[in-house]
Amino acid sequence: MRWKITGMLCLCLLSSPALSEVIFNASVAEARLDAAELRLIFSRQRLFWTNGQAIRVFILPPDSEDHRQFCQNSLDVLPYMLQRNWDRAVYSGMADRPEIVSSIAEMRRKVFSTAGAVGYVPDEISATGSSE
Repeated sequence: MRWKITGMLCLCLLSSPALSEVIFNASVAEARLDAAELRLIFSRQRLFWTNGQAIRVFILPPDSEDHRQFCQNSLDVLPYMLQRNWDRAVYSGMADRPEIVSSIAEMRRKVFSTAGAVGYVPDEISATGSSE
């Protein structure tokens, strides 16, 4: 019985969700946002920072595991629901889609060099400082 409990505990620890770190351009004053605010930003329902600067959103490829993890664990939304919000905003003329970057290194480069930009990197990448 004790082995079953220990085994289940190990499985739970191994399957803990990977978190992502949200990264901002230096021009962004709001460097701490809750999940609800991030959901509005990444779904393109909030388009401007409090200082009036346009928000530029960068994402990893929508079919990547890193993007799926970010959506589910940081935004608490499924990727297809986020895609549906983007489609609605684009077709209604209210907003543009986020810009898709091909790698974590490109994500860092684009976010850090674009005024008003926000993006994300997997937490294990941000902790080690390496990028692919």
